[in-house]
Amino acid sequence: MENIRKYLNAELEERIDILWDDNGILWVDWREYDEEIIKCCEKFLKTGDLDGEARESENDMGFDIIIKFKGKEHIIEYKKEGTDRDTTIKTLNKVLSPDYEIRFWMDSIGSDTLGFFPKTSKFWKELEDEFGAEKVRKYFSIIDENSRMFDMNMNEIFKLMEELKK
Repeated sequence: MENIRKYLNAELEERIDILWDDNGILWVDWREYDEEIIKCCEKFLKTGDLDGEARESENDMGFDIIIKFKGKEHIIEYKKEGTDRDTTIKTLNKVLSPDYEIRFWMDSIGSDTLGFFPKTSKFWKELEDEFGAEKVRKYFSIIDENSRMFDMNMNEIFKLMEELKK
């Protein structure tokens, strides 16, 4: 949490360098296997109860991506042909709630590999209490069903990058 505190207190020029090499970032490449995103998230959260699996299925893709958490299996429902990172991360975040929450690190936009911070919900509440919800959410965006991360066009990305400079 200390690096995130330093980041939230830092000036624009110093900000990115503080977190870029932080061990708490879950880096997700746009080509990442979806079940691997889930497995990587477990490495950060250390729940002992989170796993991802690709399982053969008779759907159009020929497989399902399954999130296993707290003894339950959750099939990720993809709206388009094939899997996509946005749907995987949004579904994973929903399954982990209310105990855990994944936030999208906004300073990582503009690349094909994006940064996420999986933490306890308590962690995010404490940061928002200390720095204000608006500031924390500006840089560590809440992920909900309307979130777009890998699915943004360049105009949206440039607009967000400008907002982060303010």
